[in-house]
Amino acid sequence: MMRAYWLAGAALMMASGAQAADPAQLDCMANSYTDEQTGQIDGLLPQIDMLSEAESPAMEALGMVAGTAVLTCAATHQWGEADFEPAIFFELGRLMEQAIRRHGPLSRDEVAKVDAALAKGDRSSLWTALEEQVALGVAGQTDEVSPRNAILFGAFMLELGIGTDEAKGEQVGAFLGAMAMQRSSRRAFAEQ
Repeated sequence: MMRAYWLAGAALMMASGAQAADPAQLDCMANSYTDEQTGQIDGLLPQIDMLSEAESPAMEALGMVAGTAVLTCAATHQWGEADFEPAIFFELGRLMEQAIRRHGPLSRDEVAKVDAALAKGDRSSLWTALEEQVALGVAGQTDEVSPRNAILFGAFMLELGIGTDEAKGEQVGAFLGAMAMQRSSRRAFAEQ
């Protein structure tokens, strides 16, 4: 079913005229859900486990709902075919960030600590490393981390006071990954 949805989206993109996409248009998706879809999302978000490697019916359902918002915005803004993939990745990243902020596994205090740490200084190297990891994850290479990226991630975790708590580090990594997914998708969308 999800495949059929993607194919329909691709057909819509091919039928529309290609033009430069404005990254601000990605915000359209958050405002495109019906009340029923918003209720669905609210029910699905607590079920999302970004650290699980198992197939997730909740993630599949979330992707379907997000896909409707992408299709709505694609039609509204006449996005080109190449805009569809970064748009869906952006929206899924936004929804996953929302899931973690609302339902954990990080506490509100831990989320606030991450937000505060990200706001300090120049984090461009960290974001670059995170976006590289997101790209590897999308390519199915979730276990590959370069030594440089490992050092950056480790330093950030130490700064947060997580130390060597591997489980907490993975939770923070999933949260950062959701944000990095949005950043890289927004940039890819603008470059189309």
